Amino acid sequence: MKPVFKFLALSSIILSGAFAQASLLTLDKGARAIEGVNISKGAHATVDQTKVDLVTVGGGLRWKKVLLVKVKVYVAQLMMTSPDRFVKKDKEALKSLDDSDTVAIQLAFLRTVDAATVQSSFRDALSANKVDMTSGAVKTFLNAVKNGGDATSGGTLTILIHKHSDGSETLVYEDSAAKQTVIKGDKGLTQKILAIWLGVPSDDGVASLKSDLLSSNK
Repeated sequence: MKPVFKFLALSSIILSGAFAQASLLTLDKGARAIEGVNISKGAHATVDQTKVDLVTVGGGLRWKKVLLVKVKVYVAQLMMTSPDRFVKKDKEALKSLDDSDTVAIQLAFLRTVDAATVQSSFRDALSANKVDMTSGAVKTFLNAVKNGGDATSGGTLTILIHKHSDGSETLVYEDSAAKQTVIKGDKGLTQKILAIWLGVPSDDGVASLKSDLLSSNK
């Protein structure tokens, strides 16, 4: 079965507002929800044995058009350590991530999507942003996505990237089974990976999600 049809073939969940919370982040409950997913006020993580507090700056719905039907795929929420420095403008948002030491995005899936399709979607977005996927941390990240198993309905995928004083960056990818993969990368890794959501949109569904993430409402 071709990946594009798998979105239709996989049954959507009955939303109860209770999603499995990944161990990488501890979320602070917020005041609103999107498709039954609570949009947090912020989150806490431990980076280099130090507790890090992040603030949620936006949330939105990722949909995929399949045979003219908008299929709801996941709800994303974006968090960072310096929210006041995040520029909520189309052309400036991605670059402004340089001003936060730690950035995280969590995807709460509204339906099960197989790992290969998730990876393919990420690859399309990276390609749209002319990101080299053939070597280094980006290649390792894509392999972790493919090898991490399906994104299960009601489960989450989490990406956290931390910048170090020496200019290097570390990405932690947590799959739906809460397995974490730590990836060491060079300066600029945050922008490369977050371009999937904040760069040049790979399709209309990503464009809509980007607009949601950059809106004034968290």
